[in-house]
Amino acid sequence: MAGGPLVSCRGCDPVTAVSGGDVPVHSSRLRIARIAAVTAGLVATGAAVGAVLGVLVTVTLLGSAGGGLALLLNIDSVLFIGAYGAAMGAVLGPLAAWLLMRHVPLWKAIGGTALGTLAGSLLGLVGDGEMGFAGAFLGFGAAAFLMWLENAWKTRNDTLDCRDLPRV
Repeated sequence: MAGGPLVSCRGCDPVTAVSGGDVPVHSSRLRIARIAAVTAGLVATGAAVGAVLGVLVTVTLLGSAGGGLALLLNIDSVLFIGAYGAAMGAVLGPLAAWLLMRHVPLWKAIGGTALGTLAGSLLGLVGDGEMGFAGAFLGFGAAAFLMWLENAWKTRNDTLDCRDLPRV
């Protein structure tokens, strides 16, 4: 991109013009590239967190069932659940981030959904041990929804109503 004068299109922000100053470079390409980069980062982070949580829950379950021997005998199960958690995190992480938690701080969105997923999966395993996946989904969804609700409530309370302003 050449450093020409700033020009603006109808309804667009001023953008740097290409070599001559008469043809604006639309920022939509840059915006799409930025969205793609953020989404790729969310996919990678969701996959990493999902894999760690899957392995953590599986190790906890197998460790409580039969100690270290059960864990060593079921290492394939641990790796499979880690891969499953990575796949779910890679899909659900960006989906929830863009749809529900767009204005939630990134650290809070990642940490909150991770804690919700962990709590839900452990609560799902407390009973007969077969509701871990359902609990993980419910915990993730509940955490994402609660963060969306908290952000919506803060946004609503932070906005001023024109009727509340003093008259001049």
